[in-house]
Amino acid sequence: MLDTPAWRAQYVCLSLSASETAQRSDARRASDAPETSGATDAAAVLEQAGLRARAEREALGYLRAPDPEDDATTSLATRAAFLQTVACLGRDDQVSPATLTRLAADTAQVDLPVPALYAVEALRAVGVRAHATRVLRHADADLRRTDCAGPEPIQRAASALLRRQLTRQTRACLLPALHDPDTQTRWLVRRALALGASSTSSLPLPAPPVAVRSDGLVAKSPTQLGTLTATYNIARALTASGGQQRAPGWLKKGLRRLGSDPGLDPSDRVLLAMTCHRLSLDCGPQAGKSARAAAERAVPARPTTENQHSWYGATAARAEFGLGCPRTSVESLAHEGDALPAPSLRVVVVLADAGCTTQARRLTEGTDLVAQARNALREGELGAASDAVQAALAADRSIAQSFWNELPALLEPYRDAEFPDLYADSPGGAASADATRAAYYLLA
Repeated sequence: MLDTPAWRAQYVCLSLSASETAQRSDARRASDAPETSGATDAAAVLEQAGLRARAEREALGYLRAPDPEDDATTSLATRAAFLQTVACLGRDDQVSPATLTRLAADTAQVDLPVPALYAVEALRAVGVRAHATRVLRHADADLRRTDCAGPEPIQRAASALLRRQLTRQTRACLLPALHDPDTQTRWLVRRALALGASSTSSLPLPAPPVAVRSDGLVAKSPTQLGTLTATYNIARALTASGGQQRAPGWLKKGLRRLGSDPGLDPSDRVLLAMTCHRLSLDCGPQAGKSARAAAERAVPARPTTENQHSWYGATAARAEFGLGCPRTSVESLAHEGDALPAPSLRVVVVLADAGCTTQARRLTEGTDLVAQARNALREGELGAASDAVQAALAADRSIAQSFWNELPALLEPYRDAEFPDLYADSPGGAASADATRAAYYLLA
């Protein structure tokens, strides 16, 4: 997922308009009805989050001048998404006819059904007819097949939606994909299978799952808009596992795009710079300014209840950029019996990361951090376990080899069932960036 205002707006529009079917969209356009409540809600959510103006500016800018480094498929998919977004926000009147004509022409030339479908539907929503000419030409051969070899389910579903035709063979091939782990695949497959729902010979479709992965596309909400923190945690996980060079291209490109955006939210700038620094990326002027700002940012002399957030943020930034131990003093930490609770462990770890090792050792005296880590893992608290081990390492505590030998088995219950490289905060939960970072720090 690209973490920019326009993409955030796209996810909000999709989430809040999820119940709107393609047939309802056609009827609304034919009657020239006003924008739906879903679109109104999306605009209100983004306005409240302070993102609407920047999202509109980014989406309209890309539609007018696509990134020349994007390949044809990426460019088409991005323009389709951003056209859908500006229509959702009631700004499609700002898109020129020439821009729409160019998008329609490119739709006819693309040879992948999914981006073609999204482009056709986005254009149809603003009153422009487009044809996925090349896709439909290739799809004719697939329709004549008597087996399920060939396109993957998501592409087969998109082809059916473009043709508005579901053959018996296509239905048979798509039914198993209702249980595909990919949210987008399940969504398109269900839409395609609905084409044959009126047939008396068709069995009813299974009900969609009640729960959706908390990091799934349709689960985006206003409280999940700020995803740079998650991106930073994934960057930390990559470097902890020695996979810094394996950072995906789309992630690097998204970070560089943010770093070149003069309208980047001030609250995001330092975190962007920290993420780019962790991945050894040159992310442009905004990231460079933020790195300098982090060096000039004062750390409060003592953490208090009132300043704990700013204290932690300033100390973590100094730690990331290797600026040395700040002039701050932590006299004592809260305890729970003989153990340090999670907030106290985080203080110790960030102090140690920033080079304040003497304070970190003093604050952990008398605490069996390794035993605390074992207990945390058994009680389903991966983050606390990871912080306890990092605190033990910072305090130069001896950690028996037997503990390291047991770690893979202790972490196994925290693996995400669908994505084994990711970890959940507790056994059986949904994967999160912070839990994944915590696991890789333990395994490093």
